[in-house]
Amino acid sequence: MSLLDYNLNMINKEKQLQILKKLGPFDIKTATTKTGISITTLKRWTQEGLIRKIGRGLYVHPESLEDPAVEDFCAACAHFGKKSAVGGLTALFHYGLIEQVPTQIWMIVPPSSKTRLSLYRLIRSKTPFSVGIDDHGSFRITSIERTLVEALKYSTKIGVRTAIAAIRTAIRDRKTTEVKIGRMADKLKMKSVLIKYWETFVE
Repeated sequence: MSLLDYNLNMINKEKQLQILKKLGPFDIKTATTKTGISITTLKRWTQEGLIRKIGRGLYVHPESLEDPAVEDFCAACAHFGKKSAVGGLTALFHYGLIEQVPTQIWMIVPPSSKTRLSLYRLIRSKTPFSVGIDDHGSFRITSIERTLVEALKYSTKIGVRTAIAAIRTAIRDRKTTEVKIGRMADKLKMKSVLIKYWETFVE
C-alpha cells in the first residue's frame, strides 16, 4: 500500500468513526448502512478500543455518550424496543431517591414482554408509554413523578417503606411537588393508589 492510499484510508476511517460517534448506541446493521464498514472491521475496532460493545449486538463510540453511566440504560432500551423504559428501583436510584444500588435493571415493558436475562427485572404494564416517560434519545426512563406513583402501585415488588421514603425525599429535596405527583397519578389513572398512602408523606 502506498503512502497516499494509507493516508486516504486513515481519513476515511476517521470519517466513519465520527459518523458512529454521532449515532449514539448502534447495532451492526446501522453501522454498515451508515458507514459502509464490514462486521470484521467493526469487531477489529472494538478489539482496538475504538468502539465499545455495551450489549448483545449493540455498540457505541467511547465519546458518544455524555454520561457513560447510562450505557446500561441504552442497552436495556435497545433490547426491549421502543415500548420500554427504565423504571422501578433503577429509576429511583438514578434520581437519587434511594441509596441502595439495584442488583438488576428494572424495566417498564408491555405485558407480553419476556426475557431470559437475569440482568433485568421486568415490570409489565398496560399504562401508555406516552405518559410520564422522559426520552433521552438513546434511552427512555420514567419521569420522577411516574417513578414515584408506580413505586406505590408496585409496592409489593419495591417495598412500601422504600416507596414512601422516596416520595418524602423527592418532596423534601424539591425534586417534585405533591401537586405534580397528584397530576401524574391522575394521568396514569392511579389516583386511588396515591390516595391510599397520601397521609403518610404529606405534612
